[in-house]
Amino acid sequence: MKRILPFLAALAIAAPASTAWGAAPDLAKMSPSDLAAFMLPFPKGGELHNHLGGSTPAEDLLAWAVEDGLCVDTAELAFRASCASDGVKPAAAYAADEALRSALIDSLTVRHPGFRDRSGHDQFFTSFARRRMLPKRDGDALAEVLDGLARQNTFYAELMVTPQIVASRGLGAQVGWKGDPAATRAALSEAGLEKLVPAIVSDTDAFERRAREVMACGNLQAHPGCQVTVRYLFQAIRQGPPEQTMAQLQLGVATVAADKRWVGLQLVAPEDSADAVKYYDVHMRIVAELTDKGAKVPVALHAGELTAKLVPTRELSHHVADAVRIAGARRIGHGTDLPQEADADALAAEMAAKGVLVEVNILSNAAILEVKPEDHPYAWLRKKGVPASLSTDDAGITRTELSHDYAAAVRNGATYDDLKTAARNGIAFSFLTGEGLWLDPNVYRKPAAACAGQIGAETPKGSCADLVARSDKAREQWRHERLLKAFEAQASKAM
Repeated sequence: MKRILPFLAALAIAAPASTAWGAAPDLAKMSPSDLAAFMLPFPKGGELHNHLGGSTPAEDLLAWAVEDGLCVDTAELAFRASCASDGVKPAAAYAADEALRSALIDSLTVRHPGFRDRSGHDQFFTSFARRRMLPKRDGDALAEVLDGLARQNTFYAELMVTPQIVASRGLGAQVGWKGDPAATRAALSEAGLEKLVPAIVSDTDAFERRAREVMACGNLQAHPGCQVTVRYLFQAIRQGPPEQTMAQLQLGVATVAADKRWVGLQLVAPEDSADAVKYYDVHMRIVAELTDKGAKVPVALHAGELTAKLVPTRELSHHVADAVRIAGARRIGHGTDLPQEADADALAAEMAAKGVLVEVNILSNAAILEVKPEDHPYAWLRKKGVPASLSTDDAGITRTELSHDYAAAVRNGATYDDLKTAARNGIAFSFLTGEGLWLDPNVYRKPAAACAGQIGAETPKGSCADLVARSDKAREQWRHERLLKAFEAQASKAM
């Protein structure tokens, strides 16, 4: 395995030579450059909150648009399939003109604050409609994400994808709402919703095959991204009539049952939008009905991606609680408003006891919600014992990568041990199947009995080898612990 562990000479500056590695480096004393050099090779476990549709750099989208003969709407600065309309030019014209190219990148990202007088929130969420690419590029986008994670010494990802959106939502519109989730569920099945599953399996095969082709997997020139294990979360859009959202979620349940690459459900789109607010309780009841409150199918829900600038304060009081208590979510995406929920301390204690993880997206929340990294509730979550991992959300739009979120966490007061826990949480709280290496996730003091004394070794032995062989989760954790041990051994030489 190629190790992405450059020598970290910056550590010699950041910590006195007499400091033992066991005391952990003081990240707060590092300069921004030292911290960047440290965090890039730090093994970050797993990326649990990543929308494949928002991860692609704008430059790649433009290059593909040129190759695929797409066009650009000069007024909206958006990709279009045809150049037949007024004010629409071939994408090649933008690629050849630096000023046009720069404006297009501004339109597809949040790199230019206040672009066209939009808030970060509006610029972010409207950019998805402008980031058109052909379906055949899904594999190219996947390859870019996997190579990017491998470059950061990170080898597990759960990516959010929206399969068969037109067909499923169309069927939902045809069936309509039958008064409650149970009746609507029966009607959707009667209409043949689950017959869409084979097409999703086929599409997954196709984009994974394309990704392996792009990364030259199996060849001597194979990219490091070939080593990344990837699973998918079936995301449904929380806008529009509830029967259309339910059709997507119900198809997701069937897909998870049919294909082990698909491991859970998600609800996406602006949580503050009119339909998301209007139907929030309905959506939670739909998820509860379809998954038996998360017992049958793992659920990770966007909840609490809100501030008082976006919604009336009453909406800040219950979204995370409802996702946990009604829908049975095992993970919460964002959870930024959690300290403002009703009886927040009790909710946090409940989440800590149940092991409900928060997928923390510090830089995305800074861009969309205007929450500064130092003001993010990640510090409060750590204090309350709520499990948390760090993730990017939509790195292609925010112009960031996972190592940047880890560095931003230091501005939030996170220590090296905090980041080490976050990285381990990125696998321990994944939806991978099988027993884990640790009996105490989010603490990591008690290894599974079979692997006691072996964590971090090159090769598992005896019953530990049996555990790693039969468990997807243990296998990814074993790899992460080896990478972590190698990273710390190399870093300690510079201290």
